[in-house]
Amino acid sequence: MLKNNRRKAVKGVPTKILAIRSSAMGDVAMTAPVLAEVARRYPQTEIVLLTRGFYEPFFDGIPNLTFHNIDLARYHRGLKGLIRLYRELRRTYPDVGAVVDLQDKIYSKLLRKFYSFRGVRSYHIDKGRAEKKALTAMPGKGKAIRPLRTSVERYADAFREAGFDLPPVVADLSYYRQRRPVPAGLESAGRDGELWIGIAPFAQHKGKVYPMEKMREVARMLTGHYPEARIFIFGGGEEERRLAEEAARETPEGRCLSVVGRFSLREEIDLIANLDLMVSMDSSAMHMASLVGIPVVSVWGATHPYAGFLGLGQDPGDAVGLDMPCRPCSVYGHKECWRGDYACLNDLPPERVFERIAAHLDRK
Repeated sequence: MLKNNRRKAVKGVPTKILAIRSSAMGDVAMTAPVLAEVARRYPQTEIVLLTRGFYEPFFDGIPNLTFHNIDLARYHRGLKGLIRLYRELRRTYPDVGAVVDLQDKIYSKLLRKFYSFRGVRSYHIDKGRAEKKALTAMPGKGKAIRPLRTSVERYADAFREAGFDLPPVVADLSYYRQRRPVPAGLESAGRDGELWIGIAPFAQHKGKVYPMEKMREVARMLTGHYPEARIFIFGGGEEERRLAEEAARETPEGRCLSVVGRFSLREEIDLIANLDLMVSMDSSAMHMASLVGIPVVSVWGATHPYAGFLGLGQDPGDAVGLDMPCRPCSVYGHKECWRGDYACLNDLPPERVFERIAAHLDRK
């Protein structure tokens, strides 16, 4: 491989770019297909990705990709921390030719400004805030329910603005299907004749979380109708671990296993790649499954696939939710329910979710 400063340039395309995306987990995962396409079509360009080191497994196999860890909670916190970060970047990658900002937050805007003082051009994502505001407005307040541009294509648009000629990002799960090893400790579980189903019942915000008792009912339906089914419950944190282990104990012995806190992120992705199906909220689990080509039945409450966050390649018909005049009321699910009852989640029958899962499993 040529040294970085000897890369053959393509007219109008920088040989080294700084891409920025540090949160949230699902959004970071959605950048991976775009960066992979840039790397495939422009092997002469090196990508420096400014993100949390924890997310590195999302980008396995992408060539010419270098990670630079960002720690906004401590070391890079505040203006002094951002100046420190900028100096790190300038010192480590002095030949960055462009900045592609996929975050468009205060810290990334400041970094773009710092680079502009050096004459480095920057490009940033158009988040479509006005469109999303109309999508999530209350009925009678200018609400406009229509599919918006996907987040993946918005990321790709930022690279297109920077001079990269990219086609629409592939939206075909089979394209991303990967063969990965089963994580250590599960080798004895066996696969012959079994259906491996992941359930990720948690999300960051209340407006995206299906009631746990209803998801437990979905799990009971699965084990009742499919004696060959083995269920893995995904999540993170001590409270989610407790709830997952409690739910696992309710199913027949050995049929359901909590993997919360048991594996590293890379091992979780390895396990997801061995599933037949993932069941998730509008959460990072949906995007992790998409990265390795696994179909997802997703449950939606306050949010909606129309906002552009459906997993890449996933069937919109597999997004289960109630038709309500107030939906969606939030892009990210963080707003309080204006009705006060979260009916979009609490009134969604477990049977609806199970029926969509069964439609997949019965084709196996």
